[in-house]
Amino acid sequence: MTTLTLDQQTALDFYSEFADKVQYFGLTILSDREERLLYRQGKKLIEQVLTKKSPNKLEFYTNEERLFIAVGYNQGQTRKEIVTGFIKQFGNTHTQDSVGQKVEMIKSVDSTHPSHRNFQFRDEELLIILQDLDSDRYTI
Repeated sequence: MTTLTLDQQTALDFYSEFADKVQYFGLTILSDREERLLYRQGKKLIEQVLTKKSPNKLEFYTNEERLFIAVGYNQGQTRKEIVTGFIKQFGNTHTQDSVGQKVEMIKSVDSTHPSHRNFQFRDEELLIILQDLDSDRYTI
């Protein structure tokens, strides 16, 4: 276990105090450059710890499962049709809600559904599959 320097501890404390405020009001809530640098240093330290704790990304969906969902969506299937087909094809490897969330995630990068852009896209492998299917239609 490594020990933190005083500067690092100060940065972590500052970040934890202002993280929610910055999320809602932006960096303009911090009055000067030194505060923004201190906030950034604290954020980087937190991110470093999180990546060290989970160096191996856990893959919840296989590429075959992702491809099944992406192709079904690209062919115009509804969320319900994709979920039903997924369960028939792969069994209960994932919940219906989980598969449905993948469909909603796809909608968030589908240029034909601009109203769904507020959903956070987190599956880079799925995005690669979608862009292989139609690079003009699926963009972040």
